[in-house]
Amino acid sequence: MSHRIVVAPVVTMDPALPRASALAWAGDRLVAVGEVDAVRAACPPDTPIEELDAVVVPGLIDAHLHMQRAGLKALSVPAPGGTWDAASYVAEMDRTADLDEWPPGSEPSLADRLEGLRQVQPLLHALGITSVVDPAVTVDEMRGYQAARAAGLLSMRVVAMPYLDPALPEILTRLDGIGASTGFGDDFLRLGGIKVYFDGEGMKRQALLASPWTPGTTDYGVQRIPSGDFASIARFCASHGWSLGVHAVGGGAVAEILRIFADIDASFPLRDLRWQLIHAYLEPSPSSLAEAARLGVVASLQPSIHWHNAAGLIEHLGERAVPANPVRSWLDAGATVALGSDGPFFPFDPRHLMWQTRTRMVRGLGDPVAPSLAVTGAEALAGYTTGAAYAAFAEATRGMLRPGMLADWVALSVDPVTCSASEILTAAVVRTVVGGLTVWSPS
Repeated sequence: MSHRIVVAPVVTMDPALPRASALAWAGDRLVAVGEVDAVRAACPPDTPIEELDAVVVPGLIDAHLHMQRAGLKALSVPAPGGTWDAASYVAEMDRTADLDEWPPGSEPSLADRLEGLRQVQPLLHALGITSVVDPAVTVDEMRGYQAARAAGLLSMRVVAMPYLDPALPEILTRLDGIGASTGFGDDFLRLGGIKVYFDGEGMKRQALLASPWTPGTTDYGVQRIPSGDFASIARFCASHGWSLGVHAVGGGAVAEILRIFADIDASFPLRDLRWQLIHAYLEPSPSSLAEAARLGVVASLQPSIHWHNAAGLIEHLGERAVPANPVRSWLDAGATVALGSDGPFFPFDPRHLMWQTRTRMVRGLGDPVAPSLAVTGAEALAGYTTGAAYAAFAEATRGMLRPGMLADWVALSVDPVTCSASEILTAAVVRTVVGGLTVWSPS
C-alpha cells in the first residue's frame, strides 16, 4: 500500500489530540496524525507530501438523509443547463421541496436507482459529506443499495435503516426472518436500526404534544401506532440486537416513547443499542431530555426542519414554538446529538445547517429565534462527526482523524471550530476524501 501525507491544519475531533499539522494514510486507513516531523517519520522516506491551503476535518456524516430518494430527484427534476452541480442541485431541491422524488403513476427501476446514486453522490461529496444514515429504507431501496455496492458504485458510506410498516400483522415475523440485525454489512453498506413512526408532522399539526395544540380542546396531535404495538416492536428489537429509530416530533410522543424504553431497559439495557429519537423538536420536556441521556438514547436532530418550519410553527403555537429544536438543551442534558438534514426534502448543505445551529436563524424571520439555544462551532461540527458516527455505530472507524481509522476527510477553506458563524456558511469545500481516495475537488 502506498503512503500519502497531507500537511495542513487538522481538526481531528480526537480528545487525545484535538489539533495536528499533518496526517498520513496508506490504503483506506490513517497511519499517522500529528506534527509534520512525526508524521513523516511514520512513513517511508519517499512518501509523497502535499501541502494544502485549507483546514482538514473528519468527513461529514449526515445522520438523516434519504440519499436514494435524493438520487431519484436528481433524475426526475430537470437540471438547469442540463447538468447538476452542487450549488444548482441544492437550490433546485429547495425550490421543489414539495415534489416527490419520482413522478406519480410510475415506479423507478433498479437501473433508475443506480443511475440516481451515480449522479447524486458527487453532489453530496461536494458539500463535504462522506457518510449518510438513510432512514426508512424500503425493500426496493435496500435492493438498490445492495446492487450499487456489488457493482462498486458506492463512494458514500451508507447506514441503511430498514422500514417495515408496523401495521402489518406479521411485522415481527418479518423482522425475525431477516436473519441479521443492526451492524451487519461492511464499511460502505451496513444495516442500521429499524425505523418506526410514532407521531406525524409538525406543520400538519400531527405532532403528538403533551398539551393540546389549541387550548381547551382535545387536539393533542396524532399517535400513528398504539403504545402496546410499539412496545412489542421495541421489546423484540431489544431482545434481538436491533437498534431502533423512532420518528417522534412532539413532546407527548417523546415522553411516551421514553416511558416504554425505560420499562424495556429494566430487562434489556438499551445504552449499547443506541436507540434514537428522530426529530424530537417540538416541546420535549426537561425530564424527557434527562431520561434520554440516562438511557443512552441518541437525539437525531435536523436543523433544516427548524430553519424551514419555525416561522409556521410559531403561527400555530405562538411562544410555545419559540424554543423548538433545542439542540443546546439536549447537549446540556448530556444526550448524544447526531445532526442531519432530512434531505432532499429539507435543506441539506452541512455548512448551512451548522450555521443554523450556531445562529438560530430561520427562514422568513429577520432575527434569531431563542438565540440562547445556539451551539458553538465545536458542538456543531461534533454533531456532524463524532455524534453522527456514534449514532451509526461507527465511532471506531469514522468521525475522528486518528491512526487506524478510515481515511475519510474534508478540506475546508475555514476552521469550522474557530471561524464565525457567517464564515462557515460561506466556506468552500476544497477536497473530499473517502478511504484515501479523492471523491470530489473543484478542479
